[in-house]
Amino acid sequence: MSMRNLEQVRAKNAYAWRDKIGTGKEGGRAVAKKVPAQIIQNGFLGALAFAIENEEVGHGNVFKAILDHLKKSGLDHGLPCDSLQGFMDALCGKEAGVLRAVTAEALAYLNYLRRFAKPGKDEKQGETP
Repeated sequence: MSMRNLEQVRAKNAYAWRDKIGTGKEGGRAVAKKVPAQIIQNGFLGALAFAIENEEVGHGNVFKAILDHLKKSGLDHGLPCDSLQGFMDALCGKEAGVLRAVTAEALAYLNYLRRFAKPGKDEKQGETP
């Protein structure tokens, strides 16, 4: 059995989601690039609340990818990862250290997701992420 490091796990999980976050005007790489800035500016919970409220514009799919990664990598801290709202409710009840750990892992994962995500309609295909 080979041992993989966390960078490999992040890359594998992000690559698996490259087609699932959408490629429309508000999907794909454009949204994957916006989410880290939202997390830094508004905190993980604020960005997640925006995604829940505006799930149809692609942010929800990016957060679903984050939850899937947390679950698959075992970094979910026992939080339910089946819905954005359920994850938020559970995360709000955890101590600050769990929120910091989830935030740090989400940002590290998004470094890969935004690179693997396909361009949206308004993005150039040859553009480097």
